[in-house]
Amino acid sequence: MNWIEVIQSVFDITLLSTTSRVSVPLIFASLGGLLSERSGVLNLGVEGMMLVGACLAALGSHFSGSPWIGLLAALAAGAVMGLIHSYISVTWQGDQGISGLALFILSVGVTGFLLQVLFHHGGDTPRVATLPVVQLDFLKAIPVLDRLFNRQPALVYVSFLLPFVVHFFFYHTHWGSWVRATGDNPRALAVVGVSPIVVRYLSVVSGGMLAAMGGAYLSISQMSLFTEQMTAGRGFIALSAIIFGNWKPIWTFVAALFFGFMDAMQLTLQITVPDRIIPRQIFMALPYLLTVAVLAGFVAKAVPPASIGQPYEKEGR
Repeated sequence: MNWIEVIQSVFDITLLSTTSRVSVPLIFASLGGLLSERSGVLNLGVEGMMLVGACLAALGSHFSGSPWIGLLAALAAGAVMGLIHSYISVTWQGDQGISGLALFILSVGVTGFLLQVLFHHGGDTPRVATLPVVQLDFLKAIPVLDRLFNRQPALVYVSFLLPFVVHFFFYHTHWGSWVRATGDNPRALAVVGVSPIVVRYLSVVSGGMLAAMGGAYLSISQMSLFTEQMTAGRGFIALSAIIFGNWKPIWTFVAALFFGFMDAMQLTLQITVPDRIIPRQIFMALPYLLTVAVLAGFVAKAVPPASIGQPYEKEGR
C-alpha cells in the first residue's frame, strides 16, 4: 500500500463517523468546564468529574440492570463533585487550581477503591447494560447523513444539540447573563441584588453534571464497562478546547470536534499504517501533542473571564 492509498483509506466517511462518536465526551466535558469557568471558577477537576461519572454510570447500570439508572448515578456523582469544588473554591475561598487537581487525584483513588471493594479486584467492572442506539428512519434517504448520524448512541444527539442550548442560555436568558457577569465582575452583579455565590455554586454543579455525563458516555455507551483511568486525559483536553474556543460555547464545540477528529484519525492510522513503518505509539500521542501545541499557541491570545480564579468576598466581611 503506497502513501496515496493510505491517505484515501484514512480520509473517508468512516473517519467522520468515528469523529462524531469520539468527540462526545470532549463536548460534554468542555461545555461543563465552560459553565464553571464563565462564572469565574477555574475547574481543573473536569477530568476527575468525568472519571467518577464513568465509574458511577457503570456501577449504577451493573447493579440496577438499567443504563438510565447508571446515567442518573453519574449525574448525581458529578453534582457532588461540583458541590465539593464549589465549597472549597467559593465558600472557603481556597485556591481553585489546587482544589480541581485534588478532586482529580481523589477520583483516581476512589474509583480504584470502589472496584476493589465491590468486585474484589482492580482493573475493570463486569460488562454492563448500555444506552440504546437511536434509529432515525428519515435519514435513510440521505446516504452521507445516514452513515454519519444514524444508528448512533442517544448521547451523541444530545451532545450535538447542547452547544446551541448553552449558547442560547448564555446570551438570551437572564441566568446566562448573570453567569457571564459573575465571571467578569461579581461585585457589579451583587449591586443589582443577585448573589454571585449562588450563581457560582449552580454553575459549577451544573458543569460537574455535564462533565460526568461525558464520562458516562465512555462507560455505558461507547463501551459497556468501566476501566480504571478510562478517561485517559480527555478532561484536560476538554480544558484546552475551552481555551481554543476562547470561552465561547460554539467555538468550544468546534474545538472539541477538532480534538475529536485528531483522536479519530490516530485510531484510524493505527489500523491503516503498519507498525513496522510508523510505531503506533506516535499516533497515540497525537491528541496530547496537539493539546500542548494549542496551549502554547493560544493561551497568550485567549481572553478568559476577568475574574476567573479570583474568590468573591461579600462587602462588609
